[in-house]
Amino acid sequence: MTGLATLGLAMSARAASAQHAGVSGIWTGVLVAGQSRLRLRLVLAADGSATLFSLDQGSSAIPGKAVAATPDNLEIEIPAIGGRFTGRLAAADQIVGVWRQGGTDLPLTFLRGEAGLPKDAGLPVALPAPAPAPLTPELLEQLRQTSGSPALGAAAQRRGGQILAWASGLRRLGAADKIGREDRWHLGSITKSMTATLVGRLIEAGQLNWDDTVEALLGDMAPDMRPEYRAVTLRHLASHRSGLPGNIPTEQLLQFSRENADPRDERIAYARLALAMPPRGPMGTTFEYSNSGYVVLGVIIERRVGKSWEATIGERLFEPLKLSSAGFGAPDRAGAAQPSGHAAGPDGALRAFPASGPISDNPAVIGPAGRVHMTLQDLITYLAAHRDQAPLLTSETWKTLHTPPFGGDYAMGWGVRPNGVLWHNGSNTLWCAMAAFHPSQGVASAAAANDGRVALVEPVVERAVQDGFLAARAE
Repeated sequence: MTGLATLGLAMSARAASAQHAGVSGIWTGVLVAGQSRLRLRLVLAADGSATLFSLDQGSSAIPGKAVAATPDNLEIEIPAIGGRFTGRLAAADQIVGVWRQGGTDLPLTFLRGEAGLPKDAGLPVALPAPAPAPLTPELLEQLRQTSGSPALGAAAQRRGGQILAWASGLRRLGAADKIGREDRWHLGSITKSMTATLVGRLIEAGQLNWDDTVEALLGDMAPDMRPEYRAVTLRHLASHRSGLPGNIPTEQLLQFSRENADPRDERIAYARLALAMPPRGPMGTTFEYSNSGYVVLGVIIERRVGKSWEATIGERLFEPLKLSSAGFGAPDRAGAAQPSGHAAGPDGALRAFPASGPISDNPAVIGPAGRVHMTLQDLITYLAAHRDQAPLLTSETWKTLHTPPFGGDYAMGWGVRPNGVLWHNGSNTLWCAMAAFHPSQGVASAAAANDGRVALVEPVVERAVQDGFLAARAE
């Protein structure tokens, strides 16, 4: 999970041979994609390293590699985002080339200098980031082009207003099937807030208590549980304060079923593995963002209710809120006309990972931590329940869900910003989504892309959320 802050494009790469003094140094250019302009700073060092920063989007690092770096042949590959720059030193102070990403070639020229472009370059010395504006179909398409994602969707609502929705792009690369406003999006870790909300429902039904301990609830099924976890409570698990590591080792995770109609036994096996791992630190004082903590919560729910987490959250949360599009795993899992997730393949090119293939989501055991999908309109309905403190829960339980129990900025499945916004993001490495609501301003907004190149895509998704807020407030 990352913050609702300005994120952006940056890459680091080791050049194969950047020994020519004429290539080394700091270069600045502008990447133009439709109506979007991104100022870029490229730093080429004599030792062969290369770093690219997007001056208008922040400095999150995206690793890559330089295939060649000579005056006549500069080639930098960035597999994580499926991008490649190819150019040459056309003059002492000019590198001319092409940026290729998502099957699109864009001309890109770098001029030597650190303080921006010289005035005779035909562009302004400084190109400020576009000012926030109410989201429109045209703006959403511009944002999608900026990221190169196959599809981008957004939705927003102010209290008492209609739900606004936008969609742009294709359900899958290589197909002509356009995305629709009623299509379903994978929400990743936004699911955690839903699991925490389900816990609140069960507490109000008298089936659980926030102060119930893992020892009392799961001690009999996890004989190898480390003593540090025995006093951990539901509060600790839901706020990532249990001390549990983020995940079990990947080789163990991959032993679990990709799809499983009733994964309760596998979840118990996962919980045993997780509870036998050394803690990251003491419970309460240690914040460790943990998928494992939410899987343990799922096991607690399943043992207390006697049904799978999937069945219980459907009955206790999705049905009361009439979230009819909610489901689990890849949205195209049932073979219906729904979008597929995408990621960069081994060659760096973006490709689709449909549900018909071997990999389209995390194993089913991860469900309580991040496997829900639904339309963005239904997601707004869910956000509105939190924003407006719907009768689904008492005001006391809503307050508990929205308040960090041990300080910091993470409550029960929600990050809490200083301005009062509650939010969460999510990605299973094939999708990228973000949801946020502001209780006092009475607005909610969400956006998603069927593209798992998070470092590149999340700034665009975040911008769509922010502009969705503005559109809802103006509606």
